[in-house]
Amino acid sequence: GAIRYQVTGEPRHTANCHCLHCRRSSGAPFITWMEFHPSKFKFVSGVPSQYESRPPVTRQFCGLCGSQLTYQHVDEPGEIHVTACSLDNVEVIKLESHIWCVRMVPWLKINDGLRQYKYTYSDFKNPQRR
Repeated sequence: GAIRYQVTGEPRHTANCHCLHCRRSSGAPFITWMEFHPSKFKFVSGVPSQYESRPPVTRQFCGLCGSQLTYQHVDEPGEIHVTACSLDNVEVIKLESHIWCVRMVPWLKINDGLRQYKYTYSDFKNPQRR
């Protein structure tokens, strides 16, 4: 509760990200993200800590408990990704897909029926990355 944020509206997309950077930053096999336009997200109390996990990605987190909160990529200024499990009511999220499955840990077996993308959910626009 040291950091509070507010999001407006529904996320553009929700996904479990299996990329190496998300796995290493969380110590888990994936992170569940919700994508919003930055104008739909704001911190309402507290000031998050941040670090550059790799150029040009900035991650924000609670400096008190360490919970990861956001992910922003310089090349995607119209997006902010928010960790779904940092919500007060995570049960309202409807998960849509798994992304970066090319990096999924080999012992994780997924049979939830969700779409699985080799890289990102925008791969359907680029047949060379399917």
